[in-house]
Amino acid sequence: MPAKLSDETRISFRSENPKRSGTKAHERYEQYKTATTVAEAIRLGASRGDVSNDVKQGFCTLVDGAAAQPPASAAGEKRGASADAVAEPPAKRPARDEVVKPAEVVAPAAPAAPAEAPKAPEPPPEAPAQVEAAPSQPASSSSSSTAKPMQEVDLSFAKLDGKPLKFVKRAMGEAKRLLCAKGLEEAEKSGYSFCLKDQENLAKWMVQLRDLNPDGKLMAGLKRHRLDPCIDLELILPDGFPLEPPFARVLYPQLSGGYVFERGGICFEPLTPKGWVPSMTLPALAIAIKGILDYGEVQVSGVGNRETRTVPHYTEAGARKDAKHITDAHRGGEGNTYGSLKMYKS
Repeated sequence: MPAKLSDETRISFRSENPKRSGTKAHERYEQYKTATTVAEAIRLGASRGDVSNDVKQGFCTLVDGAAAQPPASAAGEKRGASADAVAEPPAKRPARDEVVKPAEVVAPAAPAAPAEAPKAPEPPPEAPAQVEAAPSQPASSSSSSTAKPMQEVDLSFAKLDGKPLKFVKRAMGEAKRLLCAKGLEEAEKSGYSFCLKDQENLAKWMVQLRDLNPDGKLMAGLKRHRLDPCIDLELILPDGFPLEPPFARVLYPQLSGGYVFERGGICFEPLTPKGWVPSMTLPALAIAIKGILDYGEVQVSGVGNRETRTVPHYTEAGARKDAKHITDAHRGGEGNTYGSLKMYKS
């Protein structure tokens, strides 16, 4: 996730609108893309979540901070230098590997290439041309990696030691679906965003729900409290995933009524062992949760800490206590009506 942005942080947006045409996000970007600070962007119609997401996606850069994309430009310089060095074309592949996968560049790889150079001098020059053409083909994995240098779709950064094989396969599949170019485009269109809470941990995701129902009670409460029009959630995948359901809780703002409990727990049957369907994807789960919050009786009951977007008593331990009571109620045979929860207060 990008570092916390203060109102005075100087920023610069891309002049060309990267958002999907016809979406609310596209309209908002047109309004605030001329802003030079976070505060100005918010005044022009952006939410703090919009700015943070644009910085993460590379649509916005921090003027005072280090740019997030020097590695990609450095890679371009190395490729250019390799193209000029006609005498030793095999040296280009180690240079490319140093950028994409630093951990895999080993000393023995360099001397091995010259031995094959007399046999096939032509193939090496073709590799850079193929990589540079990749951005025009978003369907390929190489294009996704080039378009999103901060999100390595190969997931070599993840630490999965000790995790069950089923968890590893499914968690990696979900991560690739969420972080690839097509997944990011779909998220923008559907009004949600996912980002890893810890880049090395594929089990913890921060989720933001946007484009809420403008006529709903939830949006009315956000406007009344002068909050950004979005809801922050946390999704945690257990080791038994996908056979066991994810754990979900509200992070910000403080909500009450409907399906949200006192400590941020969410009463939703697909989040219980009885109602969970292993084939349900994380994007589908996010959209379903958005529906029960947006069109139910959920209301904003507090603002907590506006700067950090946290609610002091919204803890993971408290929300898990809520989830246990909800799960027990479903086991009691009244899961469809939630009748067992009538007397429960978290």
